[in-house]
Amino acid sequence: MKISISATNPCHLYPFAQELAQQDALDCYYSGYPAWKLPAAEKLPLATHTWRTNIVYGLLKFAPAWARPEPKRLFTWQDRGFDAWVGRHLAECDFIHAMPGQALGTFRAARRRGIRTVLNHATGPVREWVKIMEPEYRRAGLQLTDYCPYDAVYFAREDEEYALADLHCAASTVVRDQLVGMGIAPEKIWTVPYGADPAIFHPVPRPSHDEFRIVFAGLAGLRKGIRCLLQALELAAPTAPWQLDFYGGDLPEVKGDFAAYTGKVPLHFHGAVSQRDLAAAFQQADILVLPSLEEGFGLVVPQALACGTPAIVSEAVGAKDLLRQHDNGSIFPTGDATALAAELHWWSQNRRTFSESHSWSAPAEKLLKLSQTF
Repeated sequence: MKISISATNPCHLYPFAQELAQQDALDCYYSGYPAWKLPAAEKLPLATHTWRTNIVYGLLKFAPAWARPEPKRLFTWQDRGFDAWVGRHLAECDFIHAMPGQALGTFRAARRRGIRTVLNHATGPVREWVKIMEPEYRRAGLQLTDYCPYDAVYFAREDEEYALADLHCAASTVVRDQLVGMGIAPEKIWTVPYGADPAIFHPVPRPSHDEFRIVFAGLAGLRKGIRCLLQALELAAPTAPWQLDFYGGDLPEVKGDFAAYTGKVPLHFHGAVSQRDLAAAFQQADILVLPSLEEGFGLVVPQALACGTPAIVSEAVGAKDLLRQHDNGSIFPTGDATALAAELHWWSQNRRTFSESHSWSAPAEKLLKLSQTF
């Protein structure tokens, strides 16, 4: 059994590739990133196509704003070029995994050669994202089309990708149910969760502290439920000091929500950090909070759990599949600030840590077992 994986950026599929390689089940990992940017790339059968990636990130980093194309156009150009290249260079294998938006040329080539195709979903279907997020952008006085890279051409390509997919691999029951709602037969959907690197995300001894330390990790935007989180903090009545630390960048679309915040819980912004620095934050936190309005999985959840830190997530977060209510985390109704405030209060009074394994080995073993039975 040989599985190939294609991804413009490393994302969630690179750890799968690493685990499959250890089990001698990886035929090739096709990457839009250069090998030197991929950890332990020398241990993998690897093929790279990087010039578009280099141009995209070079323009984003160095070009003046007036000369820089829109990021959504750049990333679309990157994905389509990479996809076309994989289609021309695809080697024999049993399965090829690719992601929506960068699978059309790959799947056309695979079908011609009898290779089974798996559309691997890092998030829920785009049409669901649009349906969920359009009212939130409207609430913020914004037009979703100004921020959304998806148009009629994208959807036409995605429809063909879906038609060419023998199987779909979803990270959560949230995404699985959305796919079923779109008419995908349940037996064509594999549900395989994500993991965390145990060399980085693991428990450490924690000194005692009085303050209740809350962490949010991710790109703070409307999709992440920032307004709900800030409203919950305004409703909270801490009996001891609380603090909220944000790790990751923030988008201009939520600046109004932050400006309107009147809560007494102090907010600390750390910007984008390395994986090791994020692990250090989880290892000292009392709780991770992820109140997203739309979230196919939420990789920060198994990362926090692997550090022994519980997580509060909304019902829209796919990683809720990993949580046991008031044991290693809790789940609240999406967008309900009162319910989120109640959960934060409960955890402030019932602090705990634990030891759980969330490495990538179990998901990779599940993926391989499903592949062997198809």
